[in-house]
Amino acid sequence: MTIERAHVDGLDVEYADTGSGPTVLFVHGVYVTGAVWNDVVAELGDGFRCITPTWPLGAHSTSTAGADLGAEAAARRIVHFMEALDLTDVTLVANDTGGGLVLAALGDTTLDTSRIARLVLTNCDSYEHFPPGSFAQIVKLCRFSSALGGAVVRLLATGPGRAFFLKVVCHTPPAKDRQREVFGAFATSAAARRDAVTVTASLDPALTLRAAPAIEAFEKPVTLPWGTDDDLFPLAHAARLREAFPNATLIEIPDCSAFVMLDAPGVLADAIRTNSTGSPL
Repeated sequence: MTIERAHVDGLDVEYADTGSGPTVLFVHGVYVTGAVWNDVVAELGDGFRCITPTWPLGAHSTSTAGADLGAEAAARRIVHFMEALDLTDVTLVANDTGGGLVLAALGDTTLDTSRIARLVLTNCDSYEHFPPGSFAQIVKLCRFSSALGGAVVRLLATGPGRAFFLKVVCHTPPAKDRQREVFGAFATSAAARRDAVTVTASLDPALTLRAAPAIEAFEKPVTLPWGTDDDLFPLAHAARLREAFPNATLIEIPDCSAFVMLDAPGVLADAIRTNSTGSPL
């Protein structure tokens, strides 16, 4: 798989671009790379153009010197990335922090989000849950002291820390070689972890709460494939989004936690396929 780069908002964003057909752009959460979507991309096959960036959220290997890494800038970067690649009629797929960033982008009145044609939001941040409750203490530590926040992030980046992280977000952890791909520079680079602290400290529910009017005005198709065994983002969060979006469908996925792309990549691929083409599951 060839990795390309796009220069967006003062930094390089690495991404893989595979297949041809309807465009699907993926947005992951903190501390992981775009490789977290690889199983879903494989399930979709060559009939879709799948673009999987590694956004600068703590597992990236590119330099971020001088760039704004805050959540608000990260949300804008999603739209600016689409503009840089001249992507249109995009199915935007997001999970975890990535979902919160997508919602924050919708709520940013300075952005032209017309390139987004459809949304697929798996278990993710929304409204006052940015970050989710159990992650809020890490955010507070990163805001209070970069040294204390950095110590927690370094702990999460160790082998036992990554195992704990995966136990929280999925029922079926990937094999060791896939784990190396999923965590990328988060596990190996002090610079990436310093950026992770900056990103973490910036997570702010004001960004997702301000998106409420934009959510209610977004009339394009929205699919919510939601793992039901998730303490971070319980099903009630998905139900609230379903009621708020004018044209939303909720798909409950049993035996899945927050990382549906790892627990049930085939089901998520079917949801993307249906959302993008209207074909039956």
